[in-house]
Amino acid sequence: MPDLEVAGTRGFFRPAASLNFEGVLEMVAPVLRHARAMGVRDVLINTVNLTGFDPPQVYERFAMAMMLVDTAGSVMRVAVVARPEYIDPEKIGMFMFENRGGSGDVFETEAEALAWLDAPRPLRSVQAGGAHVAR
Repeated sequence: MPDLEVAGTRGFFRPAASLNFEGVLEMVAPVLRHARAMGVRDVLINTVNLTGFDPPQVYERFAMAMMLVDTAGSVMRVAVVARPEYIDPEKIGMFMFENRGGSGDVFETEAEALAWLDAPRPLRSVQAGGAHVAR
């Protein structure tokens, strides 16, 4: 498994590889599962050094959102760093992730991602009946 750097309750994953988009999701998913099992609360995933795929289409962004729901759920905040041409102006992938209970955003730089992670923001949890509440 590629390296996950952990500092306190924050994880950092900075892979470098040439893969198709499905391969990227297959590489990131076990890292997020491992981080969650370790009790990591925030994860920064820097994808700037990933190559081999075009900017994702809507269906690929949906696949990413579902992978984030499955792996990070509502217990980890996920900040993704990507090259500008890979970021959807409406951030539709993160919108789909958040609509399913997650907390995430995408940024052009690690500094922006870290500022977002450093800002106090309650994590949501799901109670009986599916209502989201801040904790």
